[in-house]
Amino acid sequence: MKNQILKNSLFVLGLAAAITACSDKKTEFTINGNFEGVKTGMAYLEIAGDTAKAIDSAKIVDGKFTFTGTVTEPMIHSIKLKGAQYGNTFVLDNETITFTAKKDSVYNGKFIGAKQDSIYKSYYSNEFKKIQKIAGPIYQLSDSLYKIAEKNKTLENGKLPKEQVTMMDKKWKDLQTYADDLTGKFITSHKDKVAGALLIDDRLVTYGTPEQVQKYYAVLTPEIQKSFYGKKIKTGIDAAAKIAIGVAAPEFSQTDVNGKVVKLSDYKGKYVLVDFWASWCGPCRKENPNVVVAYKTYHDKGFDVLGVSLDDKKNLWEKAIEKDGLTWTHVSDLKGWKNEAALLYGVKLVPTNFLIGPDGKIVAKNLREEELQSKLKEIFSKS
Repeated sequence: MKNQILKNSLFVLGLAAAITACSDKKTEFTINGNFEGVKTGMAYLEIAGDTAKAIDSAKIVDGKFTFTGTVTEPMIHSIKLKGAQYGNTFVLDNETITFTAKKDSVYNGKFIGAKQDSIYKSYYSNEFKKIQKIAGPIYQLSDSLYKIAEKNKTLENGKLPKEQVTMMDKKWKDLQTYADDLTGKFITSHKDKVAGALLIDDRLVTYGTPEQVQKYYAVLTPEIQKSFYGKKIKTGIDAAAKIAIGVAAPEFSQTDVNGKVVKLSDYKGKYVLVDFWASWCGPCRKENPNVVVAYKTYHDKGFDVLGVSLDDKKNLWEKAIEKDGLTWTHVSDLKGWKNEAALLYGVKLVPTNFLIGPDGKIVAKNLREEELQSKLKEIFSKS
């Protein structure tokens, strides 16, 4: 009997402890802020993202302000000072958070108590800094080699001598392998945190491959997959499937520099490189001479290029076409990053290109430098 009473007591104590533990999870957030050097004004709390919008405002009194509310899940928000162009982004959860910043450097403000934010930003203060430490000298070496080659007039169609290209290719490949390894390990070790999904969205969706995105999305726990950022990644995966190698390239039409409507289907029956670029894009302009060589070499054999510009100013677009000697057809809706064809093809950075076959299916993606020449040589040596 005594043993049964003891068991019942332990059960009740255990249940009470469990209830207490569950109640420790806060159901609302409080942000206590302090802007040094600001006596009065307004502070804004925004949901960050492509369509950032203010969800709350607070009066600043002697530099201090407070936000309170509830979030359904941890999400990226931003604190901004009225009149400032930039704010400070952070992962907001239902926690008590302290934020301090100086008037002229809000983006350098400090958060205390934001646990999910600390986990997320730890990648950028640790792994990402290690990557940058190695990447910096490689970028400097690349720039130096180009400057020396330009001075000595040893560039071949805008490219470095072959032995230097081989050397740099290896350095870039080794850097990518190192970065992928560090990022992958971080995501895996934080698969049950929103930081894991955020890093997939930050680093792999934009700079990685569709295969990497799928691989690490599958690593995330079901709860994180169902989160806002998990769903965003899944939407991206589904969209990527529509522009995968072997599928029919999505149709689009835009106007050329003369206002004539050009459709992708106009190129059916030949190989066409759909080249997303912009006049303001340095890497695009560096790659243009390589595309010019490919066009001149294979155009008479059935190869064409359709340039899609992410410019928003027609005069700059036209000047770049003329200066770089790009004699193929160019189209744009002059909407910048909101170019409808770019959105359709999931373009996150430029240059990005898609090689489409005579049957209208995607043959390859992101062929640059020697890869473009090799692929075209392989194709047309068989015909």
